[in-house]
Amino acid sequence: MNRLTVLTTFIAITCPCLAEAQCLAEAGDFAERICGEVKQTGKSTLITGKGDLTAAAKGLIAKALGQLGGDVGVDIQTNDFENVLQEQLAGELINVRQCGTQMATLAINQVCTKAPHWKVCSNQAFGLDHWEDEAKLTGATGWRGGGYNPEAYCTDFINAVLNSRSLGDKPHDVTDIKPSEERRRTGLLRDHAEYNYHCTINLHWNPVYKQKSDPICGQE
Repeated sequence: MNRLTVLTTFIAITCPCLAEAQCLAEAGDFAERICGEVKQTGKSTLITGKGDLTAAAKGLIAKALGQLGGDVGVDIQTNDFENVLQEQLAGELINVRQCGTQMATLAINQVCTKAPHWKVCSNQAFGLDHWEDEAKLTGATGWRGGGYNPEAYCTDFINAVLNSRSLGDKPHDVTDIKPSEERRRTGLLRDHAEYNYHCTINLHWNPVYKQKSDPICGQE
C-alpha cells in the first residue's frame, strides 16, 4: 500500500463526513499522478526564473483536475493546487510525499466534501404559486335608511365572510372588491329615501406555495 493510499484511508476512517471511498481513492490517485509527473518532468519546464508557474505547469494541474472533476461531476478551483505546486518547486528538491499529501487533502476538501443535497418542498418563504380555493361572493343589505355607504358595507361584508369561514387568522386574499348601491323614494309624498347596498368580492384561500430545493426542507 503506497503512502497516498495510506493517507486517504486514514482520512476516510477518521473523518466519516468524507467517507466516500471511490472519491477518496480518486483523490489519492490524482495526487500521486500529478506529483509523480512533476518529479519526472523537473523544475526547469514548470517554473520561471521568478518562481512563477509556467503555462505547462498550470496546464498539467488543469488537465489532472479536469479528469478528477469529470469523474465526480463537480467544478474545481485550481488556484490552491497551483499554490501547492509553486511552493514545492521553490525548494531545492521536490518532496513527492509532502506534495502528494497536500494535493490529496485539497482534492478531498474540494471534491469529496460535497455540498449537502436539500430536499424539495413547498414553503411560504418561496412565494405563492396559486390558491387552491376561490369563490365569487355577493352580499346586500336590503332596503334601509341612510347613514351608511357602499364602502362601509363592503368592509362589514368581508369581515362577516371571513368570520363565517374561520379565515380571519389564516392565509387568504380578497380581490375585485366592487361596492354599489340602489336608491328609491318611498312614502305617500315619496319623501323617504332608502338604500340597498351591495358588495361583490373574490375570495381566495388555502394557498399553495412554490416548491424549491432549500435548507428549509431539510437534508436528503
